[in-house]
Amino acid sequence: FFFVFFIMCVGERLSLTTDQLLKRPDLVAVDGVLYDIVGLAKAHPGGDLIQASGAADASALFHSMHPGTKPENSKLLQEFIRGEHVRDSKTDPVYAYDTDFAKDVRKSVREVMKGVNWYAPMGFWIRTAVIMALTVVGEWYWMTTGMLMWAMFTGFMHMQIGLSIQHDASHGAISKRPWVNALFAYGIDCIGSSRWIWLQSHIMRHHPYTNHQGLDLDAGSAEPFILFHDYPAASQNRKWYHRFQAFYLHAILAFYGLSMTYNPYYLFRMQHNDTIPNSTTALAKDGFLRQYRAYAVAMRLFFIFRTAVMPWYLCGVNPLIAIPIVPTFTGIFLTFVFVVSHNFEGSEREPAKKCLAKASEAEKKSGDDSTAQDDKIDWYQAQAETSCTYGGMGGMIFTGGLNMQIEHHLFPRMSSWHYPRIQKTVQEVCERHGVRYAYYPTLWDNVISTLKYMNKVGIAQTLAHAQAELS
Repeated sequence: FFFVFFIMCVGERLSLTTDQLLKRPDLVAVDGVLYDIVGLAKAHPGGDLIQASGAADASALFHSMHPGTKPENSKLLQEFIRGEHVRDSKTDPVYAYDTDFAKDVRKSVREVMKGVNWYAPMGFWIRTAVIMALTVVGEWYWMTTGMLMWAMFTGFMHMQIGLSIQHDASHGAISKRPWVNALFAYGIDCIGSSRWIWLQSHIMRHHPYTNHQGLDLDAGSAEPFILFHDYPAASQNRKWYHRFQAFYLHAILAFYGLSMTYNPYYLFRMQHNDTIPNSTTALAKDGFLRQYRAYAVAMRLFFIFRTAVMPWYLCGVNPLIAIPIVPTFTGIFLTFVFVVSHNFEGSEREPAKKCLAKASEAEKKSGDDSTAQDDKIDWYQAQAETSCTYGGMGGMIFTGGLNMQIEHHLFPRMSSWHYPRIQKTVQEVCERHGVRYAYYPTLWDNVISTLKYMNKVGIAQTLAHAQAELS
């Protein structure tokens, strides 16, 4: 009723497809409804940050950040309705957020967390202070001694900033005050990357669409050198060298840090890749992120000054070593922890595939796409079955809670410090609903499973050819 009344008051109702929406950075889509994101940002508790999600369907992003909240029940959102988002059942995944499993896991976790603030507790802040202090020590000794061990130590501490500080902050999980989250989210700029590039790839794409090929930017980030996605054996994406990828996996991933720090494409465009709408980036004169480019460039130059120029100037470290060494070590440490999270034996590789296949079949039978939206994939189940968990409290302290990826993907707005508290509950709820819960006792067990999976993906084409010859 409110929607109809609003449209009558403001005039013509907009109706945009996903492709048409790409050119409208002033709008955002949630559950098939278009909202004025510029106006919303002025009233939203998170501030103008949400404008980065303009010109796109942010349904999954909205539900991941506001668990259990229905957009139609938000009085704030209703003030900014502008029309209808026409989704394509063949290409736009439609998720369900209120399944029995979803309701049970939210309810059970809330019971466990009853009386406990979901934001960062004292332990988190103590660890943060230690990490920041040790980072200063590492950088100082690397600049003044030029010793390789201090470059390695600095890379390790930068990894800790990425995992244990900025990650929670970027999810808005350390404080109810947006400015606090924003301040610590810029920690990633201090270690040679960009808050906004991370927001695009991780918050806006990876979390809402985990392992969804084409939408999760992490799923294809290492191609063509490494295949995380298990393509059909005859796929052109497969190359002869992929049969060896389990052996060279970490050698390739070691370049992650360098690819983030010394990539002018990111800074000039303020865009992770072409799947991010141009209209929201620095490519557009009025692009939301254009205003942050100068700051991003300044922070990058400051990083290079600290980690490359000063060791060369003060200690005579060869620039060919000084320039790449710290981000290389950071990349090695980061990717060693990250890669196991969603690439392991039995991981769900493309959770929306079945949903889209059902929708397409329903459309063919009915002659229209009105029934397609009835076939939705359980977003909470997809998050659980594309992720894994290893270890416990010790792993949480060391990795910023990223050892508990299942818990993190189900509740990204909760401080990672609380994940050990809810882990058993989440596992029990998964068992009750027949949802796969992948748990490994240690990081090493998880690494072995990842290498086995990477080998399986790499040799799939070879096995297919062998079977064809035998038949």
